Amino acid sequence: MISSVLSRWVYPVLLCIVVASQVRAQSDFSFGKINPALLTDANVVIRADEDYFEILSKSEARSHHHFVVTILNEKGEEDHNQMYVSYDKFTKITDMSGAIYDASGKQVKKLKGADIQDFGYGAAGDDISDARMRIANFGKKSYAYPYTIEFSYAIRDRNMMFYPKWKPRARQNTSVEYSSYKIKTPVGFTFRYKEYNGAPAAVKSADTDGSPIYQWTLKNQPVVSVVSYPLPDNEYLPMVLTAPSDFEIQEYAGNFNRWEDLSKFYYTLNKDRDALPAATVVEIKSIIKDAKTDREKVLLLYKWMQSRSRYVSIQLGIGGWQTIDATTVANKGYGDCKALTNFMIASLKQAGITAHAALIRAGDEPEMNLDFPSSQFNHVIACVMLQKDTLWLECTSQTTAANFMGSFTGNRQALLVMPEGGKLVTTHYYDSSQNSRNRQVKVKMEANGNGHLQVKTVYGGLQQETRESLLHNYNQEEQRKWLLSHLELPDMELEKFEFEKGKDHVPVISEKIDLRVRNCATRTGTRLFVKPNLLTRSIELPANTEERKEDFYLPLTDFNLTDSDSVTFDIPKEMKPESSLPSFQVESAFGSYSVKTVYENNTLSYARKLSLKGGRFPAADYPKWIDFVKKMRKADRAQVVFIENKI
Repeated sequence: MISSVLSRWVYPVLLCIVVASQVRAQSDFSFGKINPALLTDANVVIRADEDYFEILSKSEARSHHHFVVTILNEKGEEDHNQMYVSYDKFTKITDMSGAIYDASGKQVKKLKGADIQDFGYGAAGDDISDARMRIANFGKKSYAYPYTIEFSYAIRDRNMMFYPKWKPRARQNTSVEYSSYKIKTPVGFTFRYKEYNGAPAAVKSADTDGSPIYQWTLKNQPVVSVVSYPLPDNEYLPMVLTAPSDFEIQEYAGNFNRWEDLSKFYYTLNKDRDALPAATVVEIKSIIKDAKTDREKVLLLYKWMQSRSRYVSIQLGIGGWQTIDATTVANKGYGDCKALTNFMIASLKQAGITAHAALIRAGDEPEMNLDFPSSQFNHVIACVMLQKDTLWLECTSQTTAANFMGSFTGNRQALLVMPEGGKLVTTHYYDSSQNSRNRQVKVKMEANGNGHLQVKTVYGGLQQETRESLLHNYNQEEQRKWLLSHLELPDMELEKFEFEKGKDHVPVISEKIDLRVRNCATRTGTRLFVKPNLLTRSIELPANTEERKEDFYLPLTDFNLTDSDSVTFDIPKEMKPESSLPSFQVESAFGSYSVKTVYENNTLSYARKLSLKGGRFPAADYPKWIDFVKKMRKADRAQVVFIENKI
């Protein structure tokens, strides 16, 4: 587990970065000194969390970190019993120490060399790196709760592209007694910073030598209440972002005052690395010789690139940002995101097609602060500019369709890399209708309640990602186990299944399964109770259903969707409907939901459609959302009662 201190200093990295701090004198770590208000709902209390960042020049800094945490239970121990410190060619750990204190504040152990392990990042087969990590570990369950851990370390840093971020309240069930972030600069030195979400304003002062000091402090912060559908962290947690104005690394100089500046620096860093071997150029010409449009050329070359290359993380020196050249990728057949993107762009150049690298913050629901230009990116993709079209290419995947921007890279800002400085642009967005799941189910119902199901489901957009992963990354037995664990039916037998990838503009995966299900319906005496909504899960009702003061957020990757179900039941001829047939419809700001059931000629037909819209909603709408969910859940549980007709 990574200490919360370190987790909040993890930069959106193309390079491995380390953290910073300063020691503040404190001697009494006894449990009795903690304000009782900080113990409510807490797994840990952060007693001191102090970061000190001293900028020595445009090219060098030193930093110190001091972290004291009182562990209250096993969960708190899991999150905080270790300290991770990374280093590489540009960083040097100059000091590392630690100690443990019992509940009375008495020191019971000091950190020894045997308690610190040193690992290289490059141990894995798909990871080539000169970065390393030291891990200080006092062990688990060796001390009675509560006890206190103190860690300190110091670093010398010659990579000034990144400045630390202060985010003192990053974890749930964590209270904060004291947290501070201090920056010292040379006289006349400028850097940039911005406070967010109620973070305290910087207190400015001067050191004894006249050097400017900026400090942010937070004290006595109880546990943040857990709410359903919280806003993204960067929209409600206090934090301070800092970044260089001007910096130097090796022989390169740059500044990040504007997004255009960051783009220009990345372009300069990677300029003239697109030459390809003559044999590769000949191969490219052969591949596209019969293509009639530029779009067709792009698709052909993208498939070719996917078939001849694989992803390997390469983080050697400045190589976390500077790509290996296209010739090396052509000869070796592997590269990281930068190298594969550069190779793809170089290949397109040979076809007369312009493309640009695009820096992007990859991952589900990425958090970026677009009003603060700085390195907030962790990935590189290719953006192809055609005359009447723009195509996005994920060059690290051997299976992703061209122009598919899924939950990893879609619907977010990317920074185009251009010689004159690029701009932020939005990657492709899939609306609710494109994130689709269309399911058709045929049920041969027996009089005892058992059923034989034939199911065909077509997943589109973001909803096909899980099935695509199953199709490409799992063998048949693993696919079977996954399906059985996610079908959520009573006693069943999966007779056969298959997946098929479609060739639509929006990626789709078709899934066909045959099932035999015992007690598919419930037989009680002469009655048969059938729940028409057989396979579709209803939205969970949140734990917090009361009114709230803050806005709430329905993540787009989970709530921008359209689900359609068509289920037909062949009912035994001797059974006749006794109850009414479910029918319901509701419209709201969050989407629409409808159910319709028809019985005719011994066939029960059930149609369900749900269309949802995610996003941020005002607190005043929360009761409406809860009401919408409750109505939907009630309709999803509706059943039709059949009775045996003995006439």
